[in-house]
Amino acid sequence: MEGVQPLDESVGNTLRSRCQRNKLLLVALVAQGLGLFLCLTLICLYRSAPQVQYPSIQSIRIQFNGKYWCEKKFFRVIPEKAETMKVENSSIIINCDGFYLISLKGYFSQEVNVSLYFRKGHNPISIQSTNKKVNFITVVSLAFKDKVYLDLSAHNTSCLPVNGGELILIHQNPGGFCAH
Repeated sequence: MEGVQPLDESVGNTLRSRCQRNKLLLVALVAQGLGLFLCLTLICLYRSAPQVQYPSIQSIRIQFNGKYWCEKKFFRVIPEKAETMKVENSSIIINCDGFYLISLKGYFSQEVNVSLYFRKGHNPISIQSTNKKVNFITVVSLAFKDKVYLDLSAHNTSCLPVNGGELILIHQNPGGFCAH
Protein backbone atom coordinates (compact mmCIF):
# COMPACT_ATOMS: atom_id res chain seq x y z
CA MET A 1 0.00 0.00 0.00
CA GLU A 2 1.47 3.16 -1.14
CA GLY A 3 -0.79 5.79 0.59
CA VAL A 4 -0.51 4.41 4.07
CA GLN A 5 2.35 5.64 6.28
CA PRO A 6 3.91 3.42 8.86
CA LEU A 7 2.45 3.82 12.34
CA ASP A 8 5.63 5.21 13.87
CA GLU A 9 5.85 8.12 11.40
CA SER A 10 2.16 9.14 11.73
CA VAL A 11 2.39 9.23 15.56
CA GLY A 12 5.44 11.50 15.34
CA ASN A 13 3.67 13.84 12.94
CA THR A 14 0.63 13.97 15.24
CA LEU A 15 2.78 14.83 18.24
CA ARG A 16 4.61 17.50 16.28
CA SER A 17 1.37 19.09 15.04
CA ARG A 18 -0.05 19.00 18.58
CA CYS A 19 3.05 20.74 19.95
CA GLN A 20 2.86 23.42 17.25
CA ARG A 21 -0.84 23.91 17.92
CA ASN A 22 -0.21 24.11 21.69
CA LYS A 23 2.53 26.71 21.10
CA LEU A 24 0.19 28.76 18.92
CA LEU A 25 -2.57 28.56 21.54
CA LEU A 26 -0.10 29.62 24.24
CA VAL A 27 1.06 32.61 22.14
CA ALA A 28 -2.57 33.61 21.47
CA LEU A 29 -3.41 33.29 25.18
CA VAL A 30 -0.43 35.49 26.15
CA ALA A 31 -1.44 38.10 23.55
CA GLN A 32 -5.03 38.13 24.85
CA GLY A 33 -3.77 38.42 28.43
CA LEU A 34 -1.56 41.38 27.51
CA GLY A 35 -4.46 43.04 25.68
CA LEU A 36 -6.73 42.59 28.69
CA PHE A 37 -4.03 43.93 31.00
CA LEU A 38 -3.55 47.04 28.81
CA CYS A 39 -7.30 47.59 28.62
CA LEU A 40 -7.70 47.39 32.40
CA THR A 41 -4.69 49.69 32.88
CA LEU A 42 -6.20 52.33 30.58
CA ILE A 43 -9.57 52.12 32.35
CA CYS A 44 -7.88 52.59 35.74
CA LEU A 45 -5.82 55.53 34.43
CA TYR A 46 -8.91 57.17 32.96
CA ARG A 47 -10.87 56.84 36.20
CA SER A 48 -8.03 58.10 38.39
CA ALA A 49 -7.20 61.11 36.16
CA PRO A 50 -8.54 64.41 37.48
CA GLN A 51 -11.54 65.65 35.55
CA VAL A 52 -10.86 68.96 33.84
CA GLN A 53 -13.30 71.64 34.94
CA TYR A 54 -13.72 74.40 32.43
CA PRO A 55 -14.68 77.81 33.74
CA SER A 56 -18.27 78.79 33.25
CA ILE A 57 -18.99 81.14 30.40
CA GLN A 58 -19.59 84.66 31.63
CA SER A 59 -22.93 85.90 30.33
CA ILE A 60 -25.85 88.09 31.26
CA ARG A 61 -29.14 89.15 29.70
CA ILE A 62 -30.71 92.36 30.90
CA GLN A 63 -34.09 93.76 29.94
CA PHE A 64 -35.23 97.33 30.18
CA ASN A 65 -38.81 98.44 29.62
CA GLY A 66 -41.63 100.67 30.76
CA LYS A 67 -39.36 103.05 32.65
CA TYR A 68 -38.00 106.47 32.08
CA TRP A 69 -34.28 106.67 31.45
CA CYS A 70 -33.85 109.43 34.07
CA GLU A 71 -34.50 106.90 36.89
CA LYS A 72 -31.37 105.38 38.44
CA LYS A 73 -32.52 101.75 38.71
CA PHE A 74 -32.96 101.09 35.05
CA PHE A 75 -31.85 97.49 34.42
CA ARG A 76 -33.90 94.45 35.34
CA VAL A 77 -31.92 91.20 35.26
CA ILE A 78 -33.75 88.20 33.83
CA PRO A 79 -33.06 85.28 36.17
CA GLU A 80 -31.44 82.45 34.27
CA LYS A 81 -29.21 79.64 35.48
CA ALA A 82 -26.55 80.53 32.92
CA GLU A 83 -26.05 84.06 34.22
CA THR A 84 -22.70 84.51 35.86
CA MET A 85 -22.30 88.30 35.81
CA LYS A 86 -23.61 90.98 38.15
CA VAL A 87 -25.20 94.39 37.77
CA GLU A 88 -24.17 97.11 40.22
CA ASN A 89 -25.41 100.71 39.91
CA SER A 90 -26.76 100.06 36.40
CA SER A 91 -23.35 98.78 35.24
CA ILE A 92 -22.37 95.25 34.29
CA ILE A 93 -19.20 94.27 36.15
CA ILE A 94 -16.59 92.34 34.14
CA ASN A 95 -14.75 89.61 36.06
CA CYS A 96 -12.90 87.81 33.26
CA ASP A 97 -10.49 89.08 30.62
CA GLY A 98 -11.33 88.35 27.00
CA PHE A 99 -13.57 89.13 24.09
CA TYR A 100 -17.25 89.76 24.75
CA LEU A 101 -20.15 89.75 22.32
CA ILE A 102 -22.41 92.69 23.11
CA SER A 103 -25.91 92.79 21.68
CA LEU A 104 -28.19 95.77 22.22
CA LYS A 105 -31.79 95.98 21.06
CA GLY A 106 -34.13 98.76 22.08
CA TYR A 107 -37.42 100.42 21.20
CA PHE A 108 -37.96 104.05 22.15
CA SER A 109 -40.66 106.70 21.89
CA GLN A 110 -38.39 108.95 19.80
CA GLU A 111 -35.02 108.97 18.07
CA VAL A 112 -32.18 108.50 20.56
CA ASN A 113 -28.39 108.47 20.72
CA VAL A 114 -26.97 105.56 22.70
CA SER A 115 -23.46 105.57 24.12
CA LEU A 116 -22.05 102.21 25.17
CA TYR A 117 -19.29 102.65 27.75
CA PHE A 118 -17.00 99.79 28.61
CA ARG A 119 -13.68 101.11 29.95
CA LYS A 120 -12.59 104.22 31.83
CA GLY A 121 -10.55 106.55 29.70
CA HIS A 122 -11.83 105.12 26.41
CA ASN A 123 -14.34 106.77 24.14
CA PRO A 124 -17.75 105.12 24.17
CA ILE A 125 -19.27 103.39 21.17
CA SER A 126 -21.92 105.71 19.73
CA ILE A 127 -25.06 104.13 18.33
CA GLN A 128 -27.68 106.12 16.46
CA SER A 129 -31.26 104.87 16.53
CA THR A 130 -33.17 104.48 13.29
CA ASN A 131 -36.98 104.61 13.25
CA LYS A 132 -37.01 104.79 17.07
CA LYS A 133 -35.17 101.49 17.48
CA VAL A 134 -31.64 100.26 18.05
CA ASN A 135 -30.28 96.92 16.85
CA PHE A 136 -26.52 96.71 17.46
CA ILE A 137 -24.01 93.86 17.82
CA THR A 138 -20.26 94.14 18.40
CA VAL A 139 -17.33 92.27 19.94
CA VAL A 140 -15.00 94.14 22.30
CA SER A 141 -12.01 93.18 24.41
CA LEU A 142 -12.80 93.66 28.08
CA ALA A 143 -10.71 93.15 31.19
CA PHE A 144 -11.21 92.56 34.89
CA LYS A 145 -12.92 95.50 36.64
CA ASP A 146 -14.27 97.02 33.42
CA LYS A 147 -17.86 98.21 33.63
CA VAL A 148 -20.32 98.13 30.75
CA TYR A 149 -23.14 100.67 30.89
CA LEU A 150 -25.39 102.68 28.61
CA ASP A 151 -26.14 106.35 28.36
CA LEU A 152 -29.15 107.52 26.35
CA SER A 153 -29.81 111.01 25.10
CA ALA A 154 -32.50 112.59 22.95
CA HIS A 155 -33.22 116.08 21.71
CA ASN A 156 -35.23 118.37 23.99
CA THR A 157 -35.84 115.91 26.85
CA SER A 158 -34.07 114.91 30.05
CA CYS A 159 -36.25 111.84 30.81
CA LEU A 160 -36.63 109.44 27.94
CA PRO A 161 -39.46 106.86 27.94
CA VAL A 162 -38.18 103.42 26.94
CA ASN A 163 -40.65 101.03 25.30
CA GLY A 164 -38.45 97.98 25.74
CA GLY A 165 -35.15 96.38 24.95
CA GLU A 166 -32.37 94.12 26.08
CA LEU A 167 -28.62 94.13 26.54
CA ILE A 168 -26.75 90.82 26.27
CA LEU A 169 -23.08 90.17 27.06
CA ILE A 170 -21.44 86.80 26.34
CA HIS A 171 -17.78 85.98 27.04
CA GLN A 172 -16.32 84.48 23.86
CA ASN A 173 -13.06 82.90 25.05
CA PRO A 174 -13.31 81.48 28.58
CA GLY A 175 -10.19 80.17 30.24
CA GLY A 176 -8.23 83.40 30.66
CA PHE A 177 -7.81 85.44 33.82
CA CYS A 178 -10.95 85.44 35.98
CA ALA A 179 -11.53 86.87 39.44
CA HIS A 180 -14.63 86.05 41.44
